[in-house]
Amino acid sequence: MTKYTTPTSSGISRRQFFSHSGKFAGGGALAGLALPTVHGQSSDLTKLALVGCGGRGTGAASNALSVSHTNGPTKLVAMADVYQSKLERSYNGLVNKHKEKVDVPEERRFVGFDGYRKAMDVLDPGDVVIFTSPCAFRWVHYEYAIRRGLNVFMEKPVTPDGFSSRKMLELNEEAKKINLKVGVGLMCRHSQARQELKARIEEGELGQILNLRAYRMQSA
Repeated sequence: MTKYTTPTSSGISRRQFFSHSGKFAGGGALAGLALPTVHGQSSDLTKLALVGCGGRGTGAASNALSVSHTNGPTKLVAMADVYQSKLERSYNGLVNKHKEKVDVPEERRFVGFDGYRKAMDVLDPGDVVIFTSPCAFRWVHYEYAIRRGLNVFMEKPVTPDGFSSRKMLELNEEAKKINLKVGVGLMCRHSQARQELKARIEEGELGQILNLRAYRMQSA
């Protein structure tokens, strides 16, 4: 079994650079994301943990593992869910698609409401945790990620109510203080076409907007 360590190095790694600059994009752009990596590791490896192993979580993890190797290697090393069946289904799907990038033996597949802690404890500061569990638990998970110094990708919705919304905003200020990168899966915000449309509307190219209807078309 691979033992993950964080040796020191005099050079600057992609993770160290990322901690001072860059952008952690979310949603459908996750596969094109240049993820941060463990500072000082000669392999420049980014370790990932997945918290919430349903369909969206499996997809987000697959996106992260699809990042070009030129951006540095990524590896999924821990998974957590409250349902054993979901976790195993997700694990099997990811192994089939990304065999060389999934290293999650049974002892790092955590089932239960405390699994999020155990999964994040496998990571080192600067690694990435993916939150795709129900949003009622999001601020609790986010708080622990900040405590552990982990970069975060989280899916929408982020909060279910006013209390947790305020809590998430407070926690985000804490994340900024230690320069963590946090992305949310609001993929439409990363769409160049939508950004261009918004800019043209704001510049008045379409005149005064009196009514707007938007449709989304996708496969079933």
